[in-house]
Amino acid sequence: MKARHGTGTMVLTATMLLVLTACDRSNPDESAFDLGDYEGQLRAEADARAKDPGWTPSHTEIAVIRVDENSTGGSLQNFCVNGEGQLLLCWAGQPATEGGAGIRVLTPEGKPVATWALDFTPQAICVDATGMTYVGGAGRLAKLGTDGKVLASATSPALAASELSDEELEAQLKEMGVPSDQKEIYRQALKNRRNDITGLGTTGSDVFVACASPKGFGYAAYRLDQDLKNSKLVIEKLSGCCGQMDITAHDGKLWVAHNGKHRVETFDRDGRQLASFGRMDRRAADGFGGCCEPKNLRIASNGDVLAAESGPPVAIKRFTAEGKFLGVIASPTFDSGCVRTTVDVSPDGKRFYLLDAGSDTIHVFAVKD
Repeated sequence: MKARHGTGTMVLTATMLLVLTACDRSNPDESAFDLGDYEGQLRAEADARAKDPGWTPSHTEIAVIRVDENSTGGSLQNFCVNGEGQLLLCWAGQPATEGGAGIRVLTPEGKPVATWALDFTPQAICVDATGMTYVGGAGRLAKLGTDGKVLASATSPALAASELSDEELEAQLKEMGVPSDQKEIYRQALKNRRNDITGLGTTGSDVFVACASPKGFGYAAYRLDQDLKNSKLVIEKLSGCCGQMDITAHDGKLWVAHNGKHRVETFDRDGRQLASFGRMDRRAADGFGGCCEPKNLRIASNGDVLAAESGPPVAIKRFTAEGKFLGVIASPTFDSGCVRTTVDVSPDGKRFYLLDAGSDTIHVFAVKD
């Protein structure tokens, strides 16, 4: 893969253009580093963290849930915890086949309870206060009952939106410095990501959906009702990196893991920003490191904000709703890469769960003895 730089213009191969689509950064300079001594910087940052007592985790790993050790295909995409403490797992496999795409229900200890088959690959999931489950993926949305039966379905709001016109597409190419002969590659990359659903959240009668923006390589959030109807665009131009833009909802508010800006942001149901906190810092425990963090959010029953980072290092951090840093919950040793790192918590607040998508596992943490 090569890029040739001319007089202010970068000529892109198809492969490089698709790599660029993984990141949409409004403030790329925030995390700039010297590529010539990247390894040295990582070592220095790790040394600084090791000397900082703020990085001492409050919880220790007590178990690793391995989803399907005997599976010959499929992968763990995401999960959430329902009101009974069960784990609801988004499993990617061949739809309509045994062991294929669907939701796998496990006990808190990881024992199988049920499998709810789907005819699409689930990417995002959440549960409301009544036990209804909302699932999204591959351009589809579904509402499931407590028995896994589909009660409502819809297509992604992004698919209903109009695509870029030729004039808009050419303006974006010019802004990015991409030559016009790459237009069709760029257009196809946009089409390919329109099916992505990156986050779901529900509070009260609202269901929020985060998905790839229908225009450009950012992300957008929509509000729907509980029957997955009456879609309304509430936030646009969110900066996400590496295909990630997670959301959650709590107490009438929408929370966004705005990873491209290293911030947690709060909005009302109409998309008006209420508050935000966070900063890029690869050493301090109360900052967000990595190229684009935090990756994922959950709101605990007491209102605390749980933020997960894919690192380095991988971590679960706790903040108050106002953004006060309360400590590092867990800092496991596995390397995740720049991917989804879903965090959730048991209803009693005693067990924390963290996704390791690379090994199709969920790590479980509890208070140290």
